Amino acid sequence: MRFLKDDFEKISLPEDWRPWLLRNVRADLCAKSVWYHGRTGRWLSARMLFSDGSGCSVLYRAMQACRRWRLAPLTAALYKLIPFLTGAVIGRGAQFGPGLVVLHSVGVVINSAVKGGTNVIVESGATLGAEKGKSPVLGDCVFIGSGAKVLGGIIIGGNVRIGANAVVLDDVPNDATAVGVPARVVRTRSERGADALSSAEER
Repeated sequence: MRFLKDDFEKISLPEDWRPWLLRNVRADLCAKSVWYHGRTGRWLSARMLFSDGSGCSVLYRAMQACRRWRLAPLTAALYKLIPFLTGAVIGRGAQFGPGLVVLHSVGVVINSAVKGGTNVIVESGATLGAEKGKSPVLGDCVFIGSGAKVLGGIIIGGNVRIGANAVVLDDVPNDATAVGVPARVVRTRSERGADALSSAEER
């Protein structure tokens, strides 16, 4: 499964006149296009709007915008609408940067105090939840596998992969892969680079 930070550098989203909501929805769709196709474009991004999970991210962005604009009744209505239409539960106060990708929304649960960076990818059944009143903080370019649970006031670094059904209870460093119950770090980018160099030298 591809997950390279460099892929997301293909997305060019300069600041412009477009409203905050439209900029973020566009960024989410572009990130999803890069995930599926390795590139982005107007036609590909438009197609992503109709793919599974996109309705969840669009409604979340609308809820986030209403909250920013202090439209409490609309925020509450969207909070109720998201699980009804998409099967996901996303807290009103959850914060994610541009490039949020929900691959399959059914069973996704995100606590209201969760904070995520740019280009966060979430698969079906994933939970980002509170433990003892504290919730996770995610860096940029984080992949959360299907059924994974990231719980408590932990920090997930940038360019991290969380394997399917993993239960993450401790911090995960940058450029790492975490798997298992409870999750443990099995590989980092530096280790992968060292292995590749060693193989090249042997040849």
